Amino acid sequence: MRAIYILLLVSLAGTYCFAGPQYRTQISSALRFIEHYQTTGEEGYDPGQWVARVTSYLPSNVGVGKFNHPYEEPTAFVAASVANVLAEIYFLAPEYDAIPPMIEKTVAGFSNYYWDQLFNFYPPTTYRGVKVRQPRYMYLAPRFKGFANIPPDADTTSISYSTLQYLHKIHRDEHSYQPLPDSVMDAFSRARDLNRKPHIYNAGQGQKNTGAFLTWLWDDMDPKMPRNLFARPNNGTRVPFNRNDVDCVVNANVLKMLTMAKRTDGPGYQAACNHLNRMAIKKDFFYCGMYYPSRYVLPYTMAEIIHQGGSCLEPSRDNLIAFLLKKQKRNGGWKNKYLSRPDRIQSTAWALSALAQLGDPENPQHREAVRDGADFLAGMSTKDSNGFVYWPGEVYFAATFVARYPVVWRSSAYTTAVAAKALLLAERF
Repeated sequence: MRAIYILLLVSLAGTYCFAGPQYRTQISSALRFIEHYQTTGEEGYDPGQWVARVTSYLPSNVGVGKFNHPYEEPTAFVAASVANVLAEIYFLAPEYDAIPPMIEKTVAGFSNYYWDQLFNFYPPTTYRGVKVRQPRYMYLAPRFKGFANIPPDADTTSISYSTLQYLHKIHRDEHSYQPLPDSVMDAFSRARDLNRKPHIYNAGQGQKNTGAFLTWLWDDMDPKMPRNLFARPNNGTRVPFNRNDVDCVVNANVLKMLTMAKRTDGPGYQAACNHLNRMAIKKDFFYCGMYYPSRYVLPYTMAEIIHQGGSCLEPSRDNLIAFLLKKQKRNGGWKNKYLSRPDRIQSTAWALSALAQLGDPENPQHREAVRDGADFLAGMSTKDSNGFVYWPGEVYFAATFVARYPVVWRSSAYTTAVAAKALLLAERF
């Protein structure tokens, strides 16, 4: 009997020391929330999407939305982003078998966003008889409508192809991959930061001819592209402000797609890795993401790339961990830079997920930080009218550099998915 008692104590002590807290009840409820609110196509969204809202904090008379009014924003970008996090949860815990059907619905709803074999952020519409791209619901004054007639972009294209890769892996096995179309590889190979005048935002950061990937899969020197900033949409597709740019998070999303597709030897891959490693050395996580005004989305994405086998970012592991540990608050959470919004939920979800992927459960400092972060994040959840657990959407991404702070997108489905993933990853601590 004494031996059994000692064995029981040892077992309990081992559980206390090495097994992190369990959050499966919250995670399961959060996934039901996401499943329940996936769109059918009857809500003004395309099938397989989730509600996302864009809000402008510019004065209403500017003409970019009405001040502090959230507009519904159907886009493949948000849908694919949510689906990708769900897939990552599924590969960690395949018992969540409601996830594959959700991803299948998302992919089935991609059709409006294809541009040949690339993807556009906005759905198509017509303007004066010409097919253009525009937001479906957000108010834009006539002088600004042309701004939204944008070309396919590297961010939406890479995130959407990552969704297609995940679905392929679910149907086959986790280690299989689907080759990328040659036209997609060609588009990314052409859109690189080489021998060109830098965007003013990049120039301000000292970034020139980085060799990294550009955001817009379009030639900004094309003489047919409208140069008048207020040209009408029917005058043609245009890169915002006539100049392509380099965004570190966009590059991370491209690297993730290429890593998953086993295309790590192509043009731009190593240059993009080098660019992100430089950002990690400089800890320039907040400013390098022109469209992502957050400290934590780049560490989050880099951690997932490393997890997917992106060994070129392995040199940044220690820098990322050190940054995340340094920025953690006493309450266990993280918050964004003061120039933007605190966004404590979204910041903590990204940061905790990254730390839990990169950290070592045997390291007491890592273990304590992850557990404190998980407790904080779990405590920030709420419930909807159906009793489903969710985390209210906080800023995920933003408009172009001149509207990096006042025009922002939020999605409770995305924030909830990342929070659920973070709690699941935290369990091994």
